[in-house]
Amino acid sequence: MSSLKEQKDAYVAGIMPDLGLKVKQLKKLKADKKNKQKLARTEYEGLSIVKAYTKFGSGDRTIIEEFSVLRDNDAVKPLPYVREIFRYYQKSNRVTSSIIKDEGTGLLLHGPYRRYQNEALIEEGYYYAGMKDGRWEKYDTKFMLTDKARWHRGVPAESQLTYYDSTHRKIKEIIPMEYGKLKGTYLAFHENGLLAEEGKYDNGVKIGRWTEYYPINPSGRRMRRKLTQYASDQWDNSFEPYTITEWDEKGKVTFERAKEKVVQEDETEN
Repeated sequence: MSSLKEQKDAYVAGIMPDLGLKVKQLKKLKADKKNKQKLARTEYEGLSIVKAYTKFGSGDRTIIEEFSVLRDNDAVKPLPYVREIFRYYQKSNRVTSSIIKDEGTGLLLHGPYRRYQNEALIEEGYYYAGMKDGRWEKYDTKFMLTDKARWHRGVPAESQLTYYDSTHRKIKEIIPMEYGKLKGTYLAFHENGLLAEEGKYDNGVKIGRWTEYYPINPSGRRMRRKLTQYASDQWDNSFEPYTITEWDEKGKVTFERAKEKVVQEDETEN
């Protein structure tokens, strides 16, 4: 321990005496930092996660995915209106938004995700309860940025969401926006929460096939009401949209465009 004179001199010089406290504080700071680093590896957005990876392919086409999944799959639920929910299926060792038969519900991706091809990073981003969240980027094999997007809980971050109620619990529409333009998958919902209409926009123009649904859901199936075909891209100004099929509330076809004509027009588009 330093003498009384040394402590006094240090005080006069504007330096607080050690008294053995600095060592304790340093140890505490190191312990806190270590705990925070450990927590960062085991939690994301306050939820416990487990790290995992997949590997498939061979040679230059070898793909490796590094990601995390929720430790408790019931800790948080994906939003019901999000179209793509990504899960990890352990038996087949796959990450996909599709449902794989005989493998249960799969583990929800949660936290950072990275995809490599032949050891080169080609895609990275974050998931929240299986939904894309935050900034996502894609690269070529020379790590040059080729694409970027921002997501918020499964929908493009710029999307405009409207609701039936002031509490924002009953979703009405998801209007896709990218860089200020109407682009991406449009979704509309009935007041009971079931999907009412879906289709894609390209720079404000409807493209591809659009589907309308009835506000009923017998046996867990969505009941289609109408299927409409639009041009394959925004540049085809000469294309005239047409109805492909219509159904009644019992699922019976009430109108169907001649299949041969549909095939011919689809081939013309391609």
